[in-house]
This record gives sequence, structure tokens and C-alpha cells, in this order.
Amino acid sequence: MDWDWNGIRHFTTLVEKQTLTAAAEHLGVQHSTVSRQIAQLENALGLRLFDRIGKRYLLTPEGERLYRHACEICKDMSMLQRTAREQAELRHSVVISAPPFVARLLLMPHIADFYRKHNDIRLIIQSDAALADLHGRQADIALRLVRPTQNDLAVRRIAHFSYRIYGHEGYLKTIRREDWRFVQIAVNTRFSRWFAEQIGEDADISFASNDFAAVKQAVCEQIGIGILPDFAVFPADRLHPVSLNPDKPPPEFSSELFLVMHEDVRRSSSVRAVANYFAEVLEHLSAI
Repeated sequence: MDWDWNGIRHFTTLVEKQTLTAAAEHLGVQHSTVSRQIAQLENALGLRLFDRIGKRYLLTPEGERLYRHACEICKDMSMLQRTAREQAELRHSVVISAPPFVARLLLMPHIADFYRKHNDIRLIIQSDAALADLHGRQADIALRLVRPTQNDLAVRRIAHFSYRIYGHEGYLKTIRREDWRFVQIAVNTRFSRWFAEQIGEDADISFASNDFAAVKQAVCEQIGIGILPDFAVFPADRLHPVSLNPDKPPPEFSSELFLVMHEDVRRSSSVRAVANYFAEVLEHLSAI
């Protein structure tokens, strides 16, 4: 039997969160991905692991027995990966996981200054829309748009972002409001759900991507109107906030950015140096 460790991780997360939506948000994936992973695991085992009651997923007796073993497997895998990562500490490597637009627009402009102060640290930035598993040591530090709830993670709020719905001035001048098309951010987050609520179920979606860089490019190319973080929009872009209701000002959505570390890595001087540097930089930018 070929095991997919992602299936075990999705299984334990769904047990803890009880709904596909909550599990998907925690893992940073679509709810269909969680559903598919669970189905594949059940097929591989030949067992039914959950009873579905409304939107809640409750363990069957077979699922309860498997869950205990799955938790032990996750702990063992975390220990194995942690041991491997401790060897990497000898090379002073620190891995940061961040959403693509955060990595590109908020981290990269400060890399040169970071190396002027810490040239003995090798910094690795994982730019991925999916959340890195800190328990599995996929990263030492994660920048997340959703606050984690696990007790063994150290969490620090470092920035506050505003998102608005933007359109290119050329598009707004030539396309009637009733003919607007929309560019969708295809991630399962609070701001994406807010955008979906703003535009409504019948909105004409012309383009979708899980990367804000692609969303911005589509809006700049006048493919449609989309949600963007304010810090990603510059005067030269010729983008303007829009209101879907002409009688109201442009709506705004606010969210926070969290710097997250596993408690075990906080003892590393290299990890602390990286965390403190970027926390200070981003806290300063957020205060401007």
C-alpha cells in the first residue's frame, strides 16, 4: 500500500476542525482537496472514517481507532523532519514560508539590508499560496494571513493590511457598471470570501488565480475588476478603488499578518535573528 502522508495530515486536521471549510482554511487549500485526500485515504484503507452530519464530519469507530495511530505517525514524522532540520542549523539556514505577494512585495525589498546585517545566515524563502506545515518542519518561520490556534506555535501579529476592489481607469471609463466582469482570487481565505460576497453569486468571473500578482496583472490589463491589498497598488498602475454600489463609498476589508514559529525552533539564534528583523521591518511598514 502506497501511503500519502498528506492524507494523514488532512485526516487529523479534519478530525480537529470537523468541517471541510475549517480544515481547508487551516491547511491553506481548497475544501475539494481535503475531500479528495480523505476519499483516497478511505479507499486505500478500505474503511469509512467519517459520518457526515450536516456540514460536520464525525469519526466512525474505525476512524477513532485510526486517529490515535495517525497522531502518533504525525509526531514521529515531525520528529524525523525536526532532526533533519537541526542538521541544517549547522549551516545557519532559515526557511521562511510566505504567500507569494507577501514574499515579493514585503520581504524581497529588504533582503539586501538583511544580508548587510546577517551575512552568516542563508535565507530560504518559500513563496507558496499553501500553508507550510511548521510541525512537519517544512519551514522555520511562516507569515500567515490567518492566526493559528495550536498551543505549541508562537504567534506574533506584525502587520495590518487593507484590501479594496480595484479597477483600471481605462476599464472604468469604457465599460458600463452593469457590464463589469471580475477577477477572482482563488484561495480559501476571509478576504476571498468577502470579495465573493461583495460581487454576488451571479457575478461574471473573467479570470481567477491564487496569486495576487496574477490578479493585479489581470486588472491592469483591463480583464476585469478584482480585490487587491492596498500596499500592492501604486500610482503608476492607474488603478482606482471602486464601489459596487454607486451610492456608497468603496468597501474595504481589513486583515492581519502573523509571524509564526514552532516553539522548538525559537531556541535557534539564527531563526530568532530572522524573525526579529522581519517583524521589525513589517511592523514599521504597517505603522506608516
